[in-house]
Amino acid sequence: MNRTLTVFSPAKVNLHLFIGAKRADGYHDACSVMHALTLHDTVTVACEQGAQGEPIAVDVRCSVHGGVESLDIAREDNIAYKAIVALADECGFSEAGWKFFVHIDKHIPHAAGLGGGSSNAAAALVAACRAFGVDMQDERVLSVASKLGADVPFFLRGGCAQLVGRGDVFERELVPMNAPVVLVRPDGGVSTAAAYRAFDEVTGELHPKAVGVSAERARDVSLYNNLAVASEAVMPELVEVRQWLQGRQGIARDAVTGEPCVLLSGSGSATFCVCESMNAAYSIVSAAKLRGWWARSCSFASAGVRIVEGRMPGAARTNVGAVHKSW
Repeated sequence: MNRTLTVFSPAKVNLHLFIGAKRADGYHDACSVMHALTLHDTVTVACEQGAQGEPIAVDVRCSVHGGVESLDIAREDNIAYKAIVALADECGFSEAGWKFFVHIDKHIPHAAGLGGGSSNAAAALVAACRAFGVDMQDERVLSVASKLGADVPFFLRGGCAQLVGRGDVFERELVPMNAPVVLVRPDGGVSTAAAYRAFDEVTGELHPKAVGVSAERARDVSLYNNLAVASEAVMPELVEVRQWLQGRQGIARDAVTGEPCVLLSGSGSATFCVCESMNAAYSIVSAAKLRGWWARSCSFASAGVRIVEGRMPGAARTNVGAVHKSW
């Protein structure tokens, strides 16, 4: 069987991120509300099955677009590679002669808190499930996703969701929103490990009180991220980005606090803002680029990773066949 699949692989932002105490397993307790975006990578997977008894073979290549920096790593270190191999091992296909050729068109920068790598892993899982004939609801798929990374299970679902545990356990869905978003990132990324080390140094034994989320709709979530201070300590330029965005015209404001809707996503280094209109988003992107920062406009989305059959999932699209410009 020969087949080529194209998978929509979206970015995400954290509308809410509470990091708690470090656990015995080395991870931290976390409560997160993630929302998918229309900014996306495209993962194309060609696969064929050879003779039984032959080991699985996976080749991964990447092309970068829109000012995204290339990530020079061995194919075996790419999380999409790891996803396919792990699923094959879990489901008994590691010696079934499968060959996968994966090409990732990258529009999501790495080390930005936008979940690009995790999304690519979820996209690879979706493609491998289709090839192997494994149901996406199979508990083995979720098990593999969780082991690959805390954000991977979210991308299998998409939309807007609250996650607990170490940020990988689905708690509930929230009604997604469809508002314009601007992403701004200075040169360089923030290592998640470095951000958490700084967080532990800042909090020590005094862990902040949990901030809950009671909203049923994404639009009603007050933006919150208690990891941001640690990330800003690792990369001080993030303070400049945040303060600059907070002063822009056309930024939406929180209905309760009146504060501008500006927040670092995850551990960064991308800061996002919710805009009142797409024209306002375009204006902010243009101004950010004049300062030498990577910047993109997009929208919130209701889709997670999806095999593209016909048109891209969701009404609003960017990048490939974009309705909205990806500036």
